Amino acid sequence: MKSMESQPPSIAQGRKAEATRSALLTAARVVIARDGYTNSKIGDIAREAGKSVGVFYSYFKDKTELFSALVDAFQDDLKRLTPAPQDYEENTAPAIKAAVAAFWATYRQFHPEMLGLLETAFADDRLLKVWQSIRKRGIRRFAFRIRKQQEKGKCSSLDPELSASALMGMLEFTCFNWHSRRLDYPDAEPNDTKAVEALYQMIAHVLELEPDRVAVRSNRSSAKAKRAR
Repeated sequence: MKSMESQPPSIAQGRKAEATRSALLTAARVVIARDGYTNSKIGDIAREAGKSVGVFYSYFKDKTELFSALVDAFQDDLKRLTPAPQDYEENTAPAIKAAVAAFWATYRQFHPEMLGLLETAFADDRLLKVWQSIRKRGIRRFAFRIRKQQEKGKCSSLDPELSASALMGMLEFTCFNWHSRRLDYPDAEPNDTKAVEALYQMIAHVLELEPDRVAVRSNRSSAKAKRAR
């Protein structure tokens, strides 16, 4: 592997800049998790990263711009973990359950950032647009799935857009509620498996999903094995 010194200056500088930006984002996550978004200070973030405040402003215009970059990371992780479009067509139910699990896990990982987003979005138009972009992506996916189900004669009474907004609201706020442990269950750590199952079952009921075909085959195989004994 070539050393930094042997690389062209532009490549070496680009990698150094990328490393510095990454260090600032990582430091911001630490400070926000510790102090909350509202109370976090640029000086504290720079200090946590081992950089000067001047370096911070070389990469981000202000705290809001940095925070937007953190939320972009949330969306990137969510996209990476969410099933591919063809997975939904091949076996819809398990793909939707996997998508719910991906949202739950990513929300847990980025909970301090999402908490900060919910706390400040209505006071900052830029952050409100960031939040809206997250919701729009989820609403678009739910609305598409409702229409696909309606093509099969399912959930015919639902308005795709309104129902999608409601489903996204349920998913998003439940993740916020249970991960924050400030509202319904202040003294309880949410069980990941039970939480994902509860959310999935409600969504599956609304969408009138058919049972997981893999699970059905597995159950039938188990029944045959028992009879053979």
